[in-house]
Amino acid sequence: MIFLHVGTEHTVAPLWAHWTADPSALIGITLATLLYTRGLLVSSGSRRRLHPWWRPALFYTGMALVALALLSPLDALSDELFAFHMVQHLLLILAVPPLILLSAPMIPTLRGVPRRLRKLIVAPIAQDPVVRWLLRTATLPLVAWLVYAASFFGWHTPGLYDAALRNEAIHIFEHLMFSATAFLFWWNIIDPIPMKGNLPYLGRVPYVFITSVPNFVLGAFLVFATSPWYEFYESQTSRFSLSPINDQQLGGLIMWVPGAFVLLFTMLGVLAVMVVKEERHQRELEVSTTAQS
Repeated sequence: MIFLHVGTEHTVAPLWAHWTADPSALIGITLATLLYTRGLLVSSGSRRRLHPWWRPALFYTGMALVALALLSPLDALSDELFAFHMVQHLLLILAVPPLILLSAPMIPTLRGVPRRLRKLIVAPIAQDPVVRWLLRTATLPLVAWLVYAASFFGWHTPGLYDAALRNEAIHIFEHLMFSATAFLFWWNIIDPIPMKGNLPYLGRVPYVFITSVPNFVLGAFLVFATSPWYEFYESQTSRFSLSPINDQQLGGLIMWVPGAFVLLFTMLGVLAVMVVKEERHQRELEVSTTAQS
C-alpha cells in the first residue's frame, strides 16, 4: 500500500523520523529498566536462578516495545492515521504485558528499590490490607476480564477516542488504562512469579478464547462500517492517499487479524504448558510409586 502521495512528501516524510520526548513515558521506561536491572545485579542464589537469561531478554524486549509504541515515530503517525493507532494499542495490550509478566519482574524490581525506600514506602503499601484486597479483587478472572473489555470498548467509542486524541492528558490516561487492564487480564494467563494466577491451566484456554470476542467484534464493526467513526482523522488521511473509511477499515483489520493470531498462539502455548506440567506430574507419581514399592 502506498502511503505517500506525490507532492505531499514534505508534510508526511518528517513524521517517519519524529521521536516523541514524552516525559511520562521516558521516566517510566527508564525507572522500570533501572530497578529491574539493579535487582538482577544484587540477586543471588535461588532468587537469581529464577531469572535465567531469557527472562531479562523478554523484559528488555517489552521495554523496547513500550518505547516503540510511545516514543518512536509510531506515536506521531498514530495521530495521523487510525491504522497506526491500532498498531500502537495492540503493542500496549497484546505484546508488552505478556512479555513483562513472563520476565517475572516483581522480585528484581522490588530488590532494585533502595533498602531504605523499601522499608519506608514499599513494604507498608504492600502489607496494607486494603491494597492487598484491591489486588486480589482486581485480579479475579471475571473482574479482570470485565474491566479489560470495558476499557477496550469504552476507549474506542467515538466520543472518548476523539477526546483522547485532542487532549494529551486524556491520551496518557487512556494508554495507562489500556496497559493496566491488559496486565490484569494477562495476570490470569501467565503466573506473575512469585505469585500465581487465579485459574487452573485448563481454565485459561476458554478465558483466552472469550477475550478474542471483544477483539473480533470491534474489529469486524470497524471493517464493515459504511462511514467513518472518528471525526479527528477525517482531515488527516488525505496526506497518505487514504480515505477516512479506508483508514478505519485497515485499522479494523489490524485489530482483528494480528490480534486473533496473538490470542490463538496464546491458547496453544497454554495447552503446551499444561501438557508438559501433566507429564511431569505423571513422572513424579511414577517415581513416588516405584520408591514406595
